[in-house]
Amino acid sequence: MNQINSGSVGSAAEVAARVARGEPVELAGHEILPEELEVMTSDREGYASAVEGDLAVAVSTALTPELVDEGIARELVHRIQGMRKSAGFRIEDYIATTYEGDPELTRVLARFAAYVRQETLSRELAEGSVGTAEYSESLKLDGRVVSIGVTRVN
Repeated sequence: MNQINSGSVGSAAEVAARVARGEPVELAGHEILPEELEVMTSDREGYASAVEGDLAVAVSTALTPELVDEGIARELVHRIQGMRKSAGFRIEDYIATTYEGDPELTRVLARFAAYVRQETLSRELAEGSVGTAEYSESLKLDGRVVSIGVTRVN
């Protein structure tokens, strides 16, 4: 397969658009039919892209600190929901949730406390000992160990 430097026939985007529309491309005085060409794209570093017809979309794949924090909060919700099930709680039961973890985890939980409480039906979400909880687990989350305790409340 020969590769063509698109600089001599227009920009790569122009060539791809012409081929997508079924139009021929002229190269060195020769007309090349779209079915004789294979247009291949590759994502730019740090982006994911999709092309359909003459439309293209690119999205940054960079993980910002805010996205990482949100991911941790979502994973905590998932784990607490699993703990509720393991403890035999009903889906409508309200709980009190306690946790023990490093300062980074404490910061994330403080920032996303309302979200975690709402999604897990936690009337309380507090840092503290999980020793008196009705059910507790120690989990590894994003390389950190966290202990979480849940207790059914009215």
